[in-house]
Amino acid sequence: MNKRVMVINDLSGFGNTSLMAIIPTLYSFGLALSVLPTSLLTANTCFADYHMQGTDDFMRESLAHWEALKMEFSAIYSGFLANTQQVDIVLDAIDTFGGKDCLVLIDPVMADSGELYSCYGESMIHAMRRLVARADIISPNYTEACFLAEVHCQQKCTDSGLQELCARLHKLGAKELVITSVPHEKWDNAVLYSNGTELELFKCAYIPCFYTGTGDIFSTLMLAYRLQAMDIHEAINRATQSIYHAIELSQIAGQPGAEGVLWEKILCRADLN
Repeated sequence: MNKRVMVINDLSGFGNTSLMAIIPTLYSFGLALSVLPTSLLTANTCFADYHMQGTDDFMRESLAHWEALKMEFSAIYSGFLANTQQVDIVLDAIDTFGGKDCLVLIDPVMADSGELYSCYGESMIHAMRRLVARADIISPNYTEACFLAEVHCQQKCTDSGLQELCARLHKLGAKELVITSVPHEKWDNAVLYSNGTELELFKCAYIPCFYTGTGDIFSTLMLAYRLQAMDIHEAINRATQSIYHAIELSQIAGQPGAEGVLWEKILCRADLN
């Protein structure tokens, strides 16, 4: 049977983010998908006056239907949630469909650049901590990791500070951490990996600009590589290189950052596998 992934994220009608980027990426790895939209947006949240409609009832109905169909999943992958109540829906999904052979990856999408997203309050941080406790892997950016761990965001991180950050996140229950956009004291941008015993920093090529949705793509690639049993070092290096090329191509083409990278151009010409 093909590996099937339950993908829990929002669908934005405009902008290469969330499900718009996740679905074609996972299909390119030959994975089967069952998609559970957490919300429908007219455009991603970088655009003024966007309209968002939560899908709580639809999510519950979908899970009940999938349970009746006796569906099985190799992975459950959760990202942007419309509200704190949806954390309980995702936890129900993990209870129903998770198991020792089902990988749970949580991307706690809620903040960046030291601030919570405008659609969230402190309650989302507390709710996300409950969800992280059930994860095999979490893939927050540095800001999200700090909020979850209750530590202050630093402009430049020391090794000892990152060790404390990881220890606090593991204490919440997460087994593996892959933290992006880490502002290390030696590098402008790094990815931090920890499994509780091993902690390693990966220097990333850096272009000083903003493109929304790159975190979604990174988490998606990490999931796909993990399902292939790829070595974590190779997985992180390949994912960061792909995103760097996407940003570079998008800058050259004059793509606005709020629209996300031109990921479709990468997918059609690159061998991500």
